[in-house]
Amino acid sequence: MSEKTNLANKIKQGIPEELSGLVKKASDIARRKNLRLYLVGGIVRDLLLGQPNLDIDLVVEGDAIGLAKEFAGEIDGKLTVHPMFNTAKVTAGKWSIDFAMARTETYAKPGALPTVKAGTLKTDLFRRDFTINAMAVRLNPEHYGEPIDLYDGFDDLKNKLIRILHEKSFTDDATRIWRALRYEQRLGFKIEPETLKLLKRDVALLKTVGGYRLRHELELVLKEKEPEKVLTSADELGVLKELNPSLTAGDGLVRKFKEARKHSSVSQEIYLSIMTSKMTDKAFGEFVSYLRFSKQIVDKIRTK
Repeated sequence: MSEKTNLANKIKQGIPEELSGLVKKASDIARRKNLRLYLVGGIVRDLLLGQPNLDIDLVVEGDAIGLAKEFAGEIDGKLTVHPMFNTAKVTAGKWSIDFAMARTETYAKPGALPTVKAGTLKTDLFRRDFTINAMAVRLNPEHYGEPIDLYDGFDDLKNKLIRILHEKSFTDDATRIWRALRYEQRLGFKIEPETLKLLKRDVALLKTVGGYRLRHELELVLKEKEPEKVLTSADELGVLKELNPSLTAGDGLVRKFKEARKHSSVSQEIYLSIMTSKMTDKAFGEFVSYLRFSKQIVDKIRTK
């Protein structure tokens, strides 16, 4: 990983020309509208790591939806707007770009969806899950490619650490526990000691999160290259049992996951079938009901 310098060349090298051209177009419109525009989140992390990522997330200090509308009009793109969160998505051909108003978030209680208010880039980055995902890149033409690292994400990236930004992070949104485990295994990083301490403290708060949100996190785990590594870590930390007390990730699961991948690409349903193969009918029913799996998926799991 190179030093933290201007990232214009990394954007040029790491993002296909057509897509980076769309980002440039958005930055030109932002300048005309006197809005500050930033590239944020996981793609900044992956540009610094030299890893592929085509998820373009843009933060606007100001009217994000208005910028997205003008952008969509100029490129003849499809616009999807979410007024409640002041976000929009613009799709053009095979590419899509997300626009979001810089914001602050507050949580009425653990696991609740956040209340969103307009904020600054600083508050927007502070609300994010981990320091390595809380970096930004200026996109306005006069400062194009300049990195912004307010919370030492670059140092954590160099030191291969997963660190939350504040001690209530897992309390506010316990799904971040699953994300921490997923990033740790995918990137070959370690969860920083204080973050790990807080993760262990807040494992029980996974019960405050709706089952459908936990299902989404599990589905993301099962899309990883080696999901058994995430599940093993989750088992050791007591996270896996929060999905269902009878779930384990012992050597048998690891071996079966690896064997399944030898024969073909493995679907989510095959992984789930392996995970639940030793469950009683009662436990299986509770598991799929809690995570709100569709009947179609349940039928596929049971017939694999």
